[in-house]
Amino acid sequence: MDLVISVGGGGQHIALAVARLLRLGALAEPMEAYVLDADGDGRLGTRLRTFGNTVSAGCPHPLPGASVVVPPFARDTLRETAFRRLFLDERADPLARELFELFYDEESGGVDGGVGVNAGVDVGKGMFANPSVGSAVFAASKAGAMEPLFGHARTAARIFVVGSFLGGTGAGITHQLIKLLREAVGPAKPIFGSFLLRWFELPPSGGQTVDTATLLASMGHGLEYFYAHTRPLLDASLLVGVPDHPTPQLRAVPAAPDNDESPSLYPLLAAYGLLLLPEKTDVQARATHRTYGLAHDEQSPAWPLERAWSLPKGARDASLGARLVEAQVLEEVYASFRQKESDFVSAGYERARSTWATTFAAAAKEAHEKDAVFARRVLQALEARAAQLHVATEWFAAIFGDADLAAFGERRARELHALRRQRRWRAPDAFRLFADAFVFETASGVDAARAAQLPAEAAMAWKIERALLAAMRS
Repeated sequence: MDLVISVGGGGQHIALAVARLLRLGALAEPMEAYVLDADGDGRLGTRLRTFGNTVSAGCPHPLPGASVVVPPFARDTLRETAFRRLFLDERADPLARELFELFYDEESGGVDGGVGVNAGVDVGKGMFANPSVGSAVFAASKAGAMEPLFGHARTAARIFVVGSFLGGTGAGITHQLIKLLREAVGPAKPIFGSFLLRWFELPPSGGQTVDTATLLASMGHGLEYFYAHTRPLLDASLLVGVPDHPTPQLRAVPAAPDNDESPSLYPLLAAYGLLLLPEKTDVQARATHRTYGLAHDEQSPAWPLERAWSLPKGARDASLGARLVEAQVLEEVYASFRQKESDFVSAGYERARSTWATTFAAAAKEAHEKDAVFARRVLQALEARAAQLHVATEWFAAIFGDADLAAFGERRARELHALRRQRRWRAPDAFRLFADAFVFETASGVDAARAAQLPAEAAMAWKIERALLAAMRS
């Protein structure tokens, strides 16, 4: 299984993009995440941990491991989280105080004994765009705090480190982290890096210590160190950010308030590195430590939807657009099941008794439940899956707008999607597909290894979704 190590706020944005791509099937390799950030309880961290409040026992996170955000230091051993107090106390000698204040400014380190507003950065809430703070805190406690990560890294097939060089956490710890990873896993293990450069813009300063100038300064220093020391430790890397004189599609997005997610094309492009970098890497590339960027196609602003991603089983169109077509159709199908609940639960549809009603009855008997009760639980599980699909599709809509997806996907999926766009969709369209899906499911079978780990109704919902996709691709 591949390991995605997400560092800081930029890394969480990329991890969210990866999770959405996994949920859609645009990334197919098994992956788990290890998320490093001090601010795991903020809006962004909560959105990642809960995948938009859709994660449950019956509907797991699309990116295993991302439901936990780990601070880049041993939080349990810290008596204080004010940065100054971590390194100085009332017994510190004058020379230590003088050295501390030489290296850290008033905002990051405070100027007195750490009282009130002069306490400096509270590292328990983040590094606040201070790479020197992130680097110092990480260096002070990296050994014990990072050992669980190194255990995951040693067993991973490949390692992807994702983040940015803008903030205090990403710019502060990424370089040390990659060095420690390479030492932990040895020279043969593939390690790739996909990093964001400037991709968002801050509002006017208004007295804040973090502004565009500080972000660009962090990025400059981070890139300088990256090229001099970090890049040779990676098999290949991808750098993505706003170019000079960008087109409207490539402009920096406004940073979301309250440290929430900022929907943007750039985390998606960074996530594309998980496919691009291994494909571009061979023995020669590993020896030369290649770093890549991506060029924008101005003739086709939605070009990422046209690129080949992972090709799911049974599909012929590997494009991201095809996966979005299928996801939007599935959302409509599940909504139709609720609209015509009696047809779903009580087998009111004409072909129901010869398709899903028999399957539901057998599963209900095994679960020691009444047929209708079990069917309603399956419907709820399907709606939970639809909610996760919506977390993905609404994000892509925020990036690409109402993109025309008519050319993507298999013929039947395109036809159903056209009905939806033309507002000619009717609930029977969903039930016809459902009946056909059970015929196809009987003929082809579905790998039940993953479903076996879920509650009975969730496992049935998982199988139904696989069957519906197979019918759309057949």
